[in-house]
Amino acid sequence: MGERIERMRVAWGESRNGFPARTAGAIALALIAGAAAPAFAVAQADYSSPAVVPPTDAYVGGAVDSGERELHRWRTGTDTERTVWVHFAEPPDERPTFWDEAVRALDTWNAVQGLPLAFQRTDHAATADVTFRWIQRFDANQAGTTDWETDGEGWLTSAVVTLATEHAEGTPMSDEFLRFVALHELGHVVGLPHSEDPSDVMHPGNRNRDLSDRDVRSARQLYERLDPDRVHEP
Repeated sequence: MGERIERMRVAWGESRNGFPARTAGAIALALIAGAAAPAFAVAQADYSSPAVVPPTDAYVGGAVDSGERELHRWRTGTDTERTVWVHFAEPPDERPTFWDEAVRALDTWNAVQGLPLAFQRTDHAATADVTFRWIQRFDANQAGTTDWETDGEGWLTSAVVTLATEHAEGTPMSDEFLRFVALHELGHVVGLPHSEDPSDVMHPGNRNRDLSDRDVRSARQLYERLDPDRVHEP
């Protein structure tokens, strides 16, 4: 039997007036194995889903972790960092500095101590684990999406982050806004779900320039709580 690959999408949503809007795609991970992405519609938060977690000390882990089993992460070693190679597509011709804020977002996540991941840039698209690409605007009210692939056992194998250059109404994304979206989407690349706390970068309509304490604790806990039999020495 061939290798089973799962493809999933998470999205950063915004309303037409530029303020955050929770969407069906932003609240739950949508399985898109070979199918078109689901339609996005405004929805209320559903705390029964592992993709949205109400405010607590951290939004990964806790006394009951049945939902956490649905989360995906990169295969890491017990004592070493996993290098995650990141490739940026050519920026739009009219905006050569388009990726600057995404690069700063990489640096922000790399500064998290205790997270066994190290994002490193590469010019080689074919060997990259993560690819950043751009689109002028999404059909739905979105600013960015992250598409994951896993090996079917919950381990992330690749990701594609897509950022829009314009809001739904056609106005350009500011550098500050791109930072909001890039930080959030990289959280999904790490493996984090959405948070219901607006002070967290992983809130579906993030407006934070820096990671919250909960973002940091959740990222650390996501990897600290690995099952021993799933930890793999590189």
